[in-house]
Amino acid sequence: MKQCILIIACIFNIITAHALTVNEVLESVKQNNFALKASEQTKNSAISSIKSTNNLSNPEVGFEYHEGANVDGNKYGISVTQKFEWPGLYKNRSDVNKALINVENAKQLSEYLNVLLDAKQLCIQIINLNRKLKVQETVVANITKLYSEYEKGFNYGEISILDINKLKIELLNTKRAYDELVSQRAGLFEKLTSLNGNKEIENLSSLYDYPTQSLESLDYYLAEVIKYDPSYLTLVANLDASNKNLSSAKMGWLPDLALSYKYSNEMGSKFNGFAVGVSVPIFANSNKVSASKSELIAAELTQKDVLAELESAIKTDYSHIVTAKSQIHLYNNVLESGNNEKMLQKALEGGQISLLDYLLELRYFLEAQQTLLDLEFEYNTLLTDLNKYQLLN
Repeated sequence: MKQCILIIACIFNIITAHALTVNEVLESVKQNNFALKASEQTKNSAISSIKSTNNLSNPEVGFEYHEGANVDGNKYGISVTQKFEWPGLYKNRSDVNKALINVENAKQLSEYLNVLLDAKQLCIQIINLNRKLKVQETVVANITKLYSEYEKGFNYGEISILDINKLKIELLNTKRAYDELVSQRAGLFEKLTSLNGNKEIENLSSLYDYPTQSLESLDYYLAEVIKYDPSYLTLVANLDASNKNLSSAKMGWLPDLALSYKYSNEMGSKFNGFAVGVSVPIFANSNKVSASKSELIAAELTQKDVLAELESAIKTDYSHIVTAKSQIHLYNNVLESGNNEKMLQKALEGGQISLLDYLLELRYFLEAQQTLLDLEFEYNTLLTDLNKYQLLN
């Protein structure tokens, strides 16, 4: 009865086993990544600081008291003063601040994209290693089975010690290659765990299928950069801020104003009234316009330079991905044309090839499979980078 329950439990676990998807990993990283949480708080802090730059100055309250002769009595007064800049400057600075807030939003979006892209590329690497491990497991199983059969033949005196030693060496090599892949994968697991706020993501070994992605035209990707790339949009917003900052600097020659209310009491007589003051910025605004112009020119040149770099990188990646796609097609045609491993096994069993020839030919086809896996990995890595702006959705 206990055995029956155990069997049913095992079957249930197999049925309910869930193959992890890349999207599920990304959702987990979104929730747990420390850098994303920190960047959100940094953005909020920066935006609050930006908004505070356009507030009115604090009002000034003054009190004065003067002792006079006994006949004249004492004199005292109270004043309240509010200073403010030329009204048009507040509207202009508000426009500058909106552009600066766009800069901060774009910076945070850039951090968001970088984290998710890193996580997705790690998933692509893990999928590649999982696929390589599956191939290597098959090779280890085949060599192990062959070694077992040859060991029986050796015990009966039908197989030489040289063949046995060749198989031992080959088995050691295949197991070492398998262990190296496992070690590499464990390192990727740790990196992904770190991105996930040091929370382990279960069942990463089940990541096997590359995420579905389509390859669009080169013009499509070049247009995507201008629309969605956060680093480029940061520069666009920064250029907008520089433009508006220049306008604000030109208005800096306008005078500041001060409005005061004063009350005084002298010899029993009470006085109150208003005073208006004007501050002419003869010195304070010196060189600010020229500095703003230089800042604007630098922002324009930086924007053009970064856009050229982004477009160049896309063109290079696109060229590589088209080549990889063509090579994948060619390798698939060769490797799917027949079951090469089984044909080699039959040839060995039929005495048509020696054990050494079998091992050499098997390694040849294994290397071809590894090349195909590498090409698929390169293709999906480049495609993930080209389609990275989809992560912003």
